[in-house]
Amino acid sequence: MKVNLIIDSSLDEGEVQVHAQNATVGARVLSYVDHFTKDKENITVKSNDEFTVIKKMDIVCAEVHNKILTIYTSKESIQTYKSLTMFLDELNSNTFMQVSKSELLNIQKIKKVEPSFSGNLIAVMSNGQKVNISRRFVSILKERLGI
Repeated sequence: MKVNLIIDSSLDEGEVQVHAQNATVGARVLSYVDHFTKDKENITVKSNDEFTVIKKMDIVCAEVHNKILTIYTSKESIQTYKSLTMFLDELNSNTFMQVSKSELLNIQKIKKVEPSFSGNLIAVMSNGQKVNISRRFVSILKERLGI
């Protein structure tokens, strides 16, 4: 990927424009920029009677089962009572995406993507965990990964 920096003093203060040939390249660039520009790098999760502070970039994936959200990092798993949608909103980052009704993942922690039956995919994550990507989210994931 070729990147150029063009200084344009006519832009409003705090305004940045990104130009890309297609949506896939644009999404990849925004994902990288998003990683470095978010105000909060950590997220606080209530688990039982304690609060755990997790670095967002340490989160590999998360899943909801029986109304319990399990957040997986490379070192541990934390359980809490939050909806997947609420957790995704709190993450507030293009690096994370929902890939099924009950799972989300950090696209920067995907090691490889394998085909599955019925048009689904399976993402093998950096911690070895396998995450199912439903057909509904396959095209979005492919676009975000640039494949």
